[in-house]
Amino acid sequence: MKFFLPLFLLHTISHPLGLHAFVHPSNSISNKIALNPINKFNFSFLQTKLYEEKVKTQEMTSAGDTDAIDDADKFDANGYRKGSLMAATAAYGRVPYGEESRKYRRTVFDYDDWVSHRNGEKIVTNIKGMFFSGVIRQLKEEVLFVTTVAACVVLWNDFLIFPDEFLNGFTLPKVVLPALPFTLSSPALGLLLVFKTNASYARWSEARTTWAKVVAQSRNMVRMASTFVTGEEGDREKIQDLSNAVWLLSRSTMNSLLGGFEDEEDYREQVMSVYSGSVKDRLIAQKIVDSGDRTMAALAHASTALDNVPIDEKRRVEIDKSLVIMGDCIGVCEKIYTSPVPLVYTRHTGRFLSLWMLLLPTAMYDAFADKTSVAASLGNFQCLALIPATAIVGLFLFGIEELAMQLEEPFSILPMQKFCDDVRRSTKTISEWSFDEKCEEKDLM
Repeated sequence: MKFFLPLFLLHTISHPLGLHAFVHPSNSISNKIALNPINKFNFSFLQTKLYEEKVKTQEMTSAGDTDAIDDADKFDANGYRKGSLMAATAAYGRVPYGEESRKYRRTVFDYDDWVSHRNGEKIVTNIKGMFFSGVIRQLKEEVLFVTTVAACVVLWNDFLIFPDEFLNGFTLPKVVLPALPFTLSSPALGLLLVFKTNASYARWSEARTTWAKVVAQSRNMVRMASTFVTGEEGDREKIQDLSNAVWLLSRSTMNSLLGGFEDEEDYREQVMSVYSGSVKDRLIAQKIVDSGDRTMAALAHASTALDNVPIDEKRRVEIDKSLVIMGDCIGVCEKIYTSPVPLVYTRHTGRFLSLWMLLLPTAMYDAFADKTSVAASLGNFQCLALIPATAIVGLFLFGIEELAMQLEEPFSILPMQKFCDDVRRSTKTISEWSFDEKCEEKDLM
């Protein structure tokens, strides 16, 4: 019986990490949840979160909130925001994780989100979220591996070493290492993880700042052009062409940063929809879509659209400065996208952490085997506490490295579609407002 106890405990630990069969072939969400206590807890937490978001949406709509009504197309049939993690969870019956989850992590906050973010139940929420987190599920292989090592250490030291008389006085050695090397090396490991995390966050922050500049300069171009034109016949169409070209530049940049596969169908559909007015527009759109370098083709098209706006040369130069800044921003995005944190650093950190975690159970064993320790209350099985302790330490240390990996390439978790939609909406509002004012002034005259 005692030979199976470590394996049984290892199996029990694996459940919260999603290391068991989680999804069944049935389309029903309730049938997709394996019938064990941990998954029942996860499913209950999932239902609560989904219900809260659905009720919030319904209350906004029933109260006559114009923003909720105008944006009704942003919600699916269940009342969840399209493209959100909640909508994906409701559709698949499980929490997406890994590469699959990145497109659902493009968070955009509003006032209600900030209020919820500052809630006073952080401890309860965080503990519940541990069993619901996609990042934790992403770590299942690493945590399972180090937990298996800890189980093997306990199995060998406490259950497989026979008394001396069975081997004619020969004693099998225990698998134990002193704790001093781990104590001395832990600061170095901490520095490596902190540097990697800081470098990855800096890349995310730079990418977000760069896209903020793209949105701002897009607005500036259309604002200045709309203000500088005299409002004569044909000016509105020229400004509209410039507005479309500016949007196309940001949208093409987004397409190139997503690798094309995820975004290809949406990109073609949106571009052809915006450029559906005349035969000339459709030809321009098709030419850019078929281009080998869509971003540079869109940049050239924006330059041509600006040159066609009937304003004097000095003002055109001022507007062109914004286009130059947008070109610089595209270069920054390409730099981040094509140049990871030096691979030699990433690999050394990963090897250091992996070896450190694999050997850690052998250094922790003596502390759990000490008869004077707190774990001594477990009696002869006190060393079994080493297994969950190793799993928890591995979960958090590997989790730090995983966070750095998730942030290192920031564009697939940035809401770039929202940025492009903002460019489209704001430039349209600016141009229409400017021309309406010019028309009103002419009528008054």
